Amino acid sequence: MLARVGLSDAEKDRLLGELEAILDHIARLQQVDTSSLAETAQVGDLVNVMRADEPEEPIGAAAALRNAPVSDGNYFVVGAIQGAELDG
Repeated sequence: MLARVGLSDAEKDRLLGELEAILDHIARLQQVDTSSLAETAQVGDLVNVMRADEPEEPIGAAAALRNAPVSDGNYFVVGAIQGAELDG
């Protein structure tokens, strides 16, 4: 139910045109001859930007909850997924 979006006729016409343009572009891309390219060819050098995974002491519940808008002392308190206000 959440994925259903109400659109006016004008919005539907505009989106239809945009979708057709996207599909036309994809069709043109599918016509490009890539048979001479290796499957893993990249346009630039790949660099691992991840930091080393070093074990550290956990920060603990008190530090994790310090800046929480609402907590019960041990957990974050959040509202219902479709609710407008916090449940707790």
